[in-house]
Amino acid sequence: MKVVMPQLGMTMQEGTLEKWLVKDGDTVEKGQPMMEITTEKLTNEIECPESGVIKLLAAEGDIIPCGGDVAEIG
Repeated sequence: MKVVMPQLGMTMQEGTLEKWLVKDGDTVEKGQPMMEITTEKLTNEIECPESGVIKLLAAEGDIIPCGGDVAEIG
């Protein structure tokens, strides 16, 4: 499953991946916090949408458009 940058507001077009809370190759659980993103000066914690092994596709500090790939969970 692809994990994408969420759109947290109607005007949000992109977000900054501030910090990964998991490591590449970790086994994650649905609902587990996985990353912190900053949008319009607000920081939000994003949870894993499903359980599995995570592969990180973006780096901390990357600015990612809404809908852009940040990770895969398989």
